[in-house]
Amino acid sequence: MFIQHFLLGLFLLAAGVVSLKYNYQLVGITGNISWVEKYLGAGSTYFFFKMLSIVACIAGFLYMTGLASPFFSWLLSPLAVFFPKPRN
Repeated sequence: MFIQHFLLGLFLLAAGVVSLKYNYQLVGITGNISWVEKYLGAGSTYFFFKMLSIVACIAGFLYMTGLASPFFSWLLSPLAVFFPKPRN
């Protein structure tokens, strides 16, 4: 199980780094995203892909090291008030 987490996390991290490096070519292949351009301004498709790439790098690293579950538990813990655990 550890090898699967490690390899998938490494793949996600590598995909994030590659998409960060080749951001201009990625936008050339996919084209502009109209709703991003509409709400964030002209040229923000590049920014959107860069932020998505950085999130992929961070998520890949967290998943690869096994820290994804504790991190998201900590991040989403304020929402536990709205979703109480069911009683048995």
